[in-house]
Amino acid sequence: MQKQWFSEEKVLKDPIHDWVYIQDPVIWNLINTRAFQRLRRIKQLGTSYLVFHGAEHSRLTHSLGTYETMRKVLSHFRRNHDWPKDERLNKLALCAALLHDIGHGPFSHAFEGAFQVRHESWTRRILLEDEEVNGILRSVDRDFPADVAGIIGKESLYPLIVRLISSQLDVDRMDYLLRDALHTGVIYGQYELERLIRVMRPYGDDVVIKSSGIHTVEQYILARYFMYTQVYLHHKTIGSDLLLRSVMLRAKTLFDTGGLQYHPVELVPFFTRQEKDISVGEYIRLDESVMIHAFHRWRDEQDPILADLASRFLDRRLYSSIACDKLSEDTLKSFRDLFAANGLDPDYYLIYREIATAGFLYKEGIRVLDEQGRLREIHEISNLIRSLIPEVKHRLYYPKDRLSQENFGPVFDKLQGIGSR
Repeated sequence: MQKQWFSEEKVLKDPIHDWVYIQDPVIWNLINTRAFQRLRRIKQLGTSYLVFHGAEHSRLTHSLGTYETMRKVLSHFRRNHDWPKDERLNKLALCAALLHDIGHGPFSHAFEGAFQVRHESWTRRILLEDEEVNGILRSVDRDFPADVAGIIGKESLYPLIVRLISSQLDVDRMDYLLRDALHTGVIYGQYELERLIRVMRPYGDDVVIKSSGIHTVEQYILARYFMYTQVYLHHKTIGSDLLLRSVMLRAKTLFDTGGLQYHPVELVPFFTRQEKDISVGEYIRLDESVMIHAFHRWRDEQDPILADLASRFLDRRLYSSIACDKLSEDTLKSFRDLFAANGLDPDYYLIYREIATAGFLYKEGIRVLDEQGRLREIHEISNLIRSLIPEVKHRLYYPKDRLSQENFGPVFDKLQGIGSR
């Protein structure tokens, strides 16, 4: 494959990597597509900005950071290890890193839950169907778009590159842990990125760790553990996601019954069609600016539930929550009946969630290469990693400001009675 580089590399300033270096015009052209630039208007952490006010960073900044992390890893492999001098393979890895999140919708997982769409399938469709993105990828060769999509979708003939994109130790996590920690203002998401890259080794179809790097990996795994327990699964973040989902579900219900006054054209396909029947062009028109504008309009809707839910989201009057033991169906039904009897639709105002905290996934583990050339799973060596056991918690979400002691005494008393810590 003939190299085609810029005569002078382009650089982008970045708060995590200092600089993002771009030598390949294919990468530069992909960055400047409409589909990729749309990621500026999609937050990396969804509704977390309502809990951690600094979490305003976008999917675009993380995608650039993932690309730069991959570039650093490949550079380390080329300099220090038996890495193939295959320009197409390296370009595949860099394009997959850059585009791995291009299919995310507004507010990401909350949006997916409300409209039954999957960002993974939209990433694949954008790579294969979007005229602009697909055309740039096809400029490499005819099979290149499908190969990039295969790597991101874990259906590839290049398993080592797949591992670098998606595994327990991948460039996606390596960037977002540091980036999310910076923007949320927490310190426990930090680890030594450069040191971690230095102890990574290509080994057949896998990426393994040099035995002297175990403590560096422990630091990385702990950073991930604490970011999940303290940021990604923070009970208020989950509550803000549930509130957003309630807004969208109520709007869709009203649209289906003819009761929705304002319905933006960008959302109509998601109200009326299945995912497979929505075009790529329609999908990439939708971003968080469209959603927020709709919420501003919906706060003035005649339907009191939608108006209240939209106002709650915009004004940050989030659901309250209470930790509880696992609730039986009968107990949950009794709460729903109490809410309904007091004028609160339990479909929107009483939400019970089981929350699984992240431990270490042994079946997708990280392998360590010792000085004798033997491979061992890191959890067999590290007591610390073995101690990270997933935990399941239960919470009940509700609008506390609507549960005055005077009008909702029975509800309030029962909620107080089930709390557990």
